[in-house]
Amino acid sequence: MDSKKRLMFILEDDYYYITLKVLAILKALDCEIKPFEDYKKLGIIFEFIKDQANILFLEKLITRPQLDIFDNERIINISCNAKMNTAVIKRVLFFLEKQNMISMKKSLKGDFIEVFLLKTPQLNELISENVLNDDLTRIASVKSYIPRIRTLKISTLRKKIFGASEVASWED
Repeated sequence: MDSKKRLMFILEDDYYYITLKVLAILKALDCEIKPFEDYKKLGIIFEFIKDQANILFLEKLITRPQLDIFDNERIINISCNAKMNTAVIKRVLFFLEKQNMISMKKSLKGDFIEVFLLKTPQLNELISENVLNDDLTRIASVKSYIPRIRTLKISTLRKKIFGASEVASWED
């Protein structure tokens, strides 16, 4: 039975894996100082920091060279996965809030939830043990391509990344 469970295990669906990615995103974007605006953007960022190939694809999307049909298919997959991840990420955020690792509140500026990263011994331990290093590096790359990612509206972020593709028109 254990071997069957291991075969069916998908790392990207593991809550521990997702929790580490979310904490890394919030840490890399200095969310202990200023809030992360609109938690729904975390799903998009999460998709791009999964591996280095996605970072390179993000660079291609931002610089807008000629995209081929396979790139359009990849854009659709990333967008759909980001949408599906949002529900799981929301659950992770509620868990982290109960653990007093983050705080969330409704924004006074708009109709979205702000996320603050709280300084905790658990987070300090993850940082000191270098658990988040690879993710922090990838997030720094994403931040270099999209400098204001922490404060951008989700519609602006989608337009900046996905451009005028089918994904952008689905969201309207």
